[in-house]
Amino acid sequence: MENFPNNNHKSERIHFDGRQQAISLVIELAQQAKHRICILGRNIDHVLFDNTEFIECASRLARRSPRSEIKIIAQNTKANMQQGHRLIELAQHLSSDIHIRNPEKQEQTIQNTLFIVDDFAYLNCPRTTQYTGFANRYDRLEVRELYLQFNNLWQHSKADRSVRRLTI
Repeated sequence: MENFPNNNHKSERIHFDGRQQAISLVIELAQQAKHRICILGRNIDHVLFDNTEFIECASRLARRSPRSEIKIIAQNTKANMQQGHRLIELAQHLSSDIHIRNPEKQEQTIQNTLFIVDDFAYLNCPRTTQYTGFANRYDRLEVRELYLQFNNLWQHSKADRSVRRLTI
């Protein structure tokens, strides 16, 4: 399945150092998403994933097709809920398209922020509190490995009940 939106199929590891570079890369990659976005972190990083451009990309992807999916594994979303994170609000409105889970207790040692797009791109911040790391716009082999790891955590996680919207 060919998901990459353009003909530039060159794998190039990109080192980034700082918030603005990380945000720009996340938005660029999110704009290219056709089927799937996966996010892993201690929480749902507000700098990377709570900005207008990213929320618009996520909303378009979630509404694009019944097969589109946005999967999020976050160790703790309490602070996200208190801050009114827009991705959580979007997930509450599109609950069948955007899923947020918590890892099981033994897996709660998440130290990085990982962002995977379809089967070709990723961004990784090895330390959740710092916006330094690496990304690649096209590396199917690395993404396959990262997605296998993500999916293993996903299979051993549970729905985050704290983000459910209560309707009365």
